[in-house]
Amino acid sequence: MSSTPVVGHEKEAEATPESGHRKEAAAEDEVTLTPVKPEAAAEGKRAYIHIKVTSQTFPDAFVRAKRKVVLSRVMDMYCDKHWLNPEAVVFLNDEGKRIRPSQTAEEAGLDDGEYISVHIAQLGGSGRASA
Repeated sequence: MSSTPVVGHEKEAEATPESGHRKEAAAEDEVTLTPVKPEAAAEGKRAYIHIKVTSQTFPDAFVRAKRKVVLSRVMDMYCDKHWLNPEAVVFLNDEGKRIRPSQTAEEAGLDDGEYISVHIAQLGGSGRASA
């Protein structure tokens, strides 16, 4: 059974719609309540999004991350898992725009279920000398 990696996860939380609060399991038998942000509940946005990381050479990876987490954490995790140098790869969103490590998922325009593609960075041209 494979599990989805969680990035930016501190405590497992479960929203309760009737009270407008989120139950967090601090201990096995202890539950604390924290308020749910009304703008997130009104827009229907979840705290976590699921991102699919695709590559030409490696199998797809599925990552669950918070919207406000810096994407360098996702990129570093993927590179560590596949023994890649983070400086030798480029991460692109589904529109083909480059994703910077300092961006969050919100800043990069990533929504739940979207994907990031990983490409080997190529500098220079074909290697042929110009005439």
